Amino acid sequence: MISRNLTMATLICASMFFASAQRAAACSNSSLTGAYGLSSGGTDKGGSPNNTVGLLNLDGKGGFTGILTTSKSGVVQSGPVTGTYQVRTNCTGSGTVVLGGKTRHLNLVVSSSGAGFDLIQTDSGRTLSGSAIAQGKPTCTDAGVKGTYAFQAAGLFETIGPVAFTGQLKLDGAGNVTGTESGSLNGTIFSNLKLTGTYTVNSNCTGSAKVTPQGLSAFNLNLVVIESGGKMLAIETDANTNVSGSAQK
Repeated sequence: MISRNLTMATLICASMFFASAQRAAACSNSSLTGAYGLSSGGTDKGGSPNNTVGLLNLDGKGGFTGILTTSKSGVVQSGPVTGTYQVRTNCTGSGTVVLGGKTRHLNLVVSSSGAGFDLIQTDSGRTLSGSAIAQGKPTCTDAGVKGTYAFQAAGLFETIGPVAFTGQLKLDGAGNVTGTESGSLNGTIFSNLKLTGTYTVNSNCTGSAKVTPQGLSAFNLNLVVIESGGKMLAIETDANTNVSGSAQK
């Protein structure tokens, strides 16, 4: 009886091992299918700061389309993007991105669940990396993102220097924002300033917001909703800024 039990236990353990090995080796182009929010940052050729936030739609067959907002040395541009990707069985891969008529090259690593992937640009002279997170199934309306979010953002104001922000945003479901913000403007600290503003969410779960801290200038943002509405990526679209961040329920 003991021998039989040991044999059965061995068979069970072996089957679990092989099943796990099969799952681990299951990565392919189809592992990445659907909409993903992208956030990346670093320096471009020549050392210019470069931040990007956007939405990519992957077809599961090695191709994608999307829209990106990029801030390079304080010059902000938004536009469509196309590209290709190839996922190996070990969940690593590569890809290309065509933006503004120029092709960029990437290496990427896919999470085993397909819920996201990390990437790095491999073109000489660039120091850029980022991550993409599955959009899930959010409700893409102003009401669909109603709630209270903790947020953080950091980067550079070309006329001031490095900046960082954190705080709380309350979205009322009807396009209005209230909250508080603390921050550092090149080392000058402010705390718990009241925020007011507006936001709009489009049918594809991209969007925009305009938020004004008390006594400061307004911040204009482009948004991407991810994680079924539990999180948003953001990039500032004002001239002479290189700032991006996220907000989490």
